[in-house]
Parts: sequence; structure tokens; C-alpha cells
Amino acid sequence: IEQLDATPDEYVPGQLKVTMDGEVVELSDIGVRLKGVHGSARTLEQKAAFLLKFGEFTDDQTLFGVEKLALNNMVQDPSMIHERLAYAVFRAMDVPASRSAHATVWVNGSLYGLYTTVESPDNPRLLDRWLGGHKGNLYEGAYGSDLDPWLIETFDQDNGDDIAFADLAELAEALDGMTNPDTFLTEASQLIDMDRYLAFAATETFLGHWDGYAWKLNNYFIARRPDDGRWTFLPWGLDQTFDDDLYPFGGDARLQRMCTASPPCRQALAAAFERVIERVSELGLVSAVDEVRAQVWADVLEDPRREVGPDDVGAHMDAIVAFLNDRPAGVRTALACVDPSALDADGDLSSGCGDDCDDSDPSVYPGAPELCDLVDNDCDGRVDNDNDRSCPHCAPQPLPDGGSLAFCFVSASWEAAELDCIAQGGHLVSIHDGEAQDLVVSGADAIQPGDWWIGLTDVDSEGDFAWIDGTPTDHERWAGGEPNNAGDGEHCVELASWADGLWNDMPCDAELPYVCKLP
Repeated sequence: IEQLDATPDEYVPGQLKVTMDGEVVELSDIGVRLKGVHGSARTLEQKAAFLLKFGEFTDDQTLFGVEKLALNNMVQDPSMIHERLAYAVFRAMDVPASRSAHATVWVNGSLYGLYTTVESPDNPRLLDRWLGGHKGNLYEGAYGSDLDPWLIETFDQDNGDDIAFADLAELAEALDGMTNPDTFLTEASQLIDMDRYLAFAATETFLGHWDGYAWKLNNYFIARRPDDGRWTFLPWGLDQTFDDDLYPFGGDARLQRMCTASPPCRQALAAAFERVIERVSELGLVSAVDEVRAQVWADVLEDPRREVGPDDVGAHMDAIVAFLNDRPAGVRTALACVDPSALDADGDLSSGCGDDCDDSDPSVYPGAPELCDLVDNDCDGRVDNDNDRSCPHCAPQPLPDGGSLAFCFVSASWEAAELDCIAQGGHLVSIHDGEAQDLVVSGADAIQPGDWWIGLTDVDSEGDFAWIDGTPTDHERWAGGEPNNAGDGEHCVELASWADGLWNDMPCDAELPYVCKLP
């Protein structure tokens, strides 16, 4: 255990004992390393995640035919069941995807708690089953990796022959030549299994997988099929699903943007969404939530290292049910945008399919004059951002017990924001109970959805967070896995939109809107 603690990114020898359905299996000299980056990374003193490689020190050793297995700590999944459900949907959509289950994990006699087990995508049996062989090249997309020529070397190769990314570079170059949206789907299908890509992208988006390929260029693998040489995508990192109502035709990934700009591909993507809705219904996923809850609940209660209380776990399981009940209707409503030109409810000549941020108001459209009305008139994501700065840059809101909050929607660094709050007679807001947290988050979101600075910082002493107004740090609302000081440079705190306004540490020079507390 000391060796693992000292070199967490390297495999160290370990012994494994697995008890399943009364059967006991023991393996000697397996490889064990820690797993996780940024939000999911934990130490051995916390609820660490693990990667097990059974043949690392013993040739050809497997566990039930699996060569490599992830033990995920679920610290970013307060329901503790997202991955198990989400991977099942991908597989039902005929997308190459890992199998997933739950396990109670003990390390050197100490109970670490409930984990999700996920087979690694580079397991030969997984590749044989889904791709017809395991000799083809398999690449993992690191955060920001995409099929652009300048990004090819950001991928990690996990399987196949090392040809210095020449095959990915060839694919990226071929995409450069696909300039006609009307023929894109046909051309891309020669190099990419587009039927499976569309199923993959539709499933990612339906499940709200904002941290996957289509939306965030993260948590995915891309593999070249040995049989026909075409490429296919595999999902990964599904812990933060079942929450966000992602727009069916959105996303930042190159292939996703090229598809949604192509009328034939857009139509095919819409059909893929309909298939996802059908498969989710056929799987009985709503009932599956209760079934999995019953299976794991005793282990949830006994988990000594979980980072949320059992009431929160239960509430997030209930939220999955609500998401699944509401999501099909929301997606089908958005599928009206399969032809963007067909929707312009307010007659302002801007499509209501993503361009016009309020298709019920003819004064709101891209390029509209920005008025001093706390409305994003020009659809750039910011309110009252007139070029001549004639609009007030903060919106006051009186507090029940006196004083006021000032929601300042002009972006600034944390230090500049604090200086502006001081100039107004106050400081960046401090939060001391749940009622204040809800008031600040709801007020900020009503004005401008996004991330907002608050007055918490550890700039003076790493890890010792203090309010800039000098009031006591008697309340915390950190998002899962936060604060993590990613990159050793995060010392100021924001209300994170990706975590429903929970707190996240950020680099202080990031420019965000901010909330002041004034007398």
C-alpha cells in the first residue's frame, strides 16, 4: 500500500479475492494503480478509484476473461447508479460499450465502500464482440482531443500498432475535404461507421452526457474496425449523466458539428434519437432504477467513504426517474428543429432552432440592439452588454434582513470583481447557510445563467478557504470532487453552473460575472 501511495499512476503488485454469487476467486500478482483525474481523483486516505490489470505481472491472467477492470468511486455521481444504467442504454443501441456492475471493495482489510465496476474498452473480448477483432488501433480521447489535424497527437493509444497516429491524421485530413453538407453523410460513411456514430451521439445527448465526445470532447475512445477499416466510437466516463437536458442538435465536437450542419445527417440523427427513446422504454429503465436501488441500498448505507449522505443519494436516484419521465417529450419537441428554417415563431427572421435565444420575442435575436432591460437581446449569452457602457453593470436585489445583493453581469477577474464590490461599499458575497446559497444561486441564474464569482478564496494559504469580508467559514456547498486545485492554480471560488450552483475552485484570473453583498 505504501508503494501504491508513493507511485499512484504506476501498477504495483497486489492480491485479489473476489466473492460473487458464493463463488470465491483468488488471483495473485495482479497490477493495481489509482485512477481518476480532476474531479474524480482521490487519495488512498479518501475514496480512491482503482484500475486493475490482472496480467500485469502474471502472463495471460484474467478475471472471468476480463484483462483490465476499473473500480470507479462514483464521487461525481451522487446517485451511485448512473454508470450502470447508462452503459446499458449504449449497449441496447448497438454501440460498443463496456459492461458495468457494482461491487463492495475492501483494501488491506479496510472497507472502502461501494464502487462501480467497468470493463476497460481495450479488453480483447470486448473488442472481439463489438468490432469483430482486437488487433485494430484504439485511441482514448484526452480532454479536448478531436479529429482536427493539430489535435491528433493529444490522443492516447491503448491498443494496436504504433504508427505515430498516422491513421487518425489520415481521417482528420479526409474530413477536411468533406465540404459539401449535402454529401457529408455518404462521404463520412466510407471512413466512419456513421450508423453507430449517430447511435453513439444520440445516446450521449439523450442521457445528458455533457462530459462526453459530442458536447465536451472528453471521455471517449475511437477504434478502427479490423474487418472494414472504418472507425467507431466507444463511450466512457458516464458518471455525470441523467441530469442535463442537452439540445439534440448541439455539441462542440468536429464530427457532431459537421453532422448537424448536414441536412441528411441531421435527419439521420433525429431518427437515432427516436430509437434511443424506444430502447429506453424497452429496457424499462425507470423500473430499473428501483431494482438497482434495492440491490445496492444496504451497501450505500454501509459505505464509510461516500461523500454525500444517504438522503442525497436517494434524492438523486429519484431525480433519475424524473429525468427519464420528462426527457423523451423534451427531445421530441426539440426534434422539430431537424429543419432549422421551419421554425420562427416570433417572425424576426431568426431561426428558433438555436439561433434565436427567445423565439417568443421579436426584439430578441442575434445582432439585435442591446437594451438596458436585463435581457440578452442580441443572444450572445450576456445581458445589457452595450458597447457604450451606458447600461448599469449590476442589478440590485434587496435582502429580507437589510442590505442588498448586487448581481454584476460584466465579467471580471476575481480581484477586479472584489475591487468593484468595495467601490460599491461592500465585498464579494459570503454565504453562511442553505437559504443564502439558494437566494444567491436563484438570483444569479435569473439574470444570466452561467458561472459567478463569490467571495471565498484560499489565495493566502492553500486549502484554507476564507471569506474576503472576514466573516467565519461556517457553511460549505462544494460540488463533488471540489475543491481540487487542478493544475495547482485554483484559489478563488465560483458558483458552478455545471453543478447547479455548488462551489468550485477556479483560477482567480478567469473572468466571470460576480455577486456583491452591499450594506
